Amino acid sequence: MGVELPEHTSASQLNTYASCPRKYSLRYLEKTPPEDRSPSLVLGSVVHSAIGWFFEAKITGESPAPVDAAELARADFAAEVDGPPIRWGRWTPADLLDHAMRLVSFFLEQRGDLPVEDVEQRFTVDLTHPTTGEPLPRPLLGYFDLRLQGGRLVELKTSRSGYKPADLAGNLQFGAYAAAIEALDLESLDVLVLVKSRSPRLQELQVKPSPTRVRWFLDAALAIERAIAAGHFPPAPSWACKTCEYRSRCLGHVVQSAA
Repeated sequence: MGVELPEHTSASQLNTYASCPRKYSLRYLEKTPPEDRSPSLVLGSVVHSAIGWFFEAKITGESPAPVDAAELARADFAAEVDGPPIRWGRWTPADLLDHAMRLVSFFLEQRGDLPVEDVEQRFTVDLTHPTTGEPLPRPLLGYFDLRLQGGRLVELKTSRSGYKPADLAGNLQFGAYAAAIEALDLESLDVLVLVKSRSPRLQELQVKPSPTRVRWFLDAALAIERAIAAGHFPPAPSWACKTCEYRSRCLGHVVQSAA
């Protein structure tokens, strides 16, 4: 194939390949810098960073307030704006910053009392298909956002709308969570979804391993890993191409001709 695969696989890698193999190659193998970023990606990064800082400060014995984390979001946002260009679309920088600060404040007012012991807990697990015995070629790498006293794990998601049961059933990331918590001999993972509506709300979900869910995930993960190892990286043309962060590199003269 001429390139070296990352040492680990991850839910993000698997999701990226499933959406577009060419995008996977550009991001993870060719290390292509993104041409731009979406506002939702910036928003999620800022919100996660500020909430993580809040709980890390509490772990070290400080007494931060939600407003302190919201102000940190302001500084993080300024740093994000100085990075690769952002496709603002309907957003203005001021509106997106205000939305980020409101989301941070809302979450911490609702869940700022969580007894957090660790932030961004890393895990790697070796997975094997429960029916065929075929091992996943690379260990699965991931992070649980929060570990609480007593060992309870919490994952924080930001989403434009809440998740429906069908969204969970066919979601590689939730499948990866189920396989990971089974491999780690854990009972469940709590997922707090911060819905990014004008009036924010929290959706509470729980992921538990089940034979069906774990088998479905490993069927998909093994098929994707085989394709990656074989060097299959065709483009997957779709409506998403127009907002892809690698569209010029991928489409080249096609983009220029359409301009």
